[in-house]
Amino acid sequence: MAKHQFSPLKDIFDEMIREMKIGDKMLELNIKKIWFEQMQGIIAKNTKNIFFRENNLYITIESSVLKQELFMAREKICQIINEKLGKNVIKEVVIR
Repeated sequence: MAKHQFSPLKDIFDEMIREMKIGDKMLELNIKKIWFEQMQGIIAKNTKNIFFRENNLYITIESSVLKQELFMAREKICQIINEKLGKNVIKEVVIR
């Protein structure tokens, strides 16, 4: 009688994500979700674009005053998002 080997569902999904090469896009979607959950109100409303590339998080803000405030808080933003992700993914936050 043949024995079947069962893999945890997480391993199967991780393998599918690797094969389909969509891991970075899923990570970017998670980062966007965290951004809008954590930066509610005026900051979220003034956020024009967010994208993640090569361990850098690029955030485009419409308001120059908010841009300056967020520029000063880049390390804190990086820390908050990495903490919410549960891993150290973002190395630098670039405010545009």
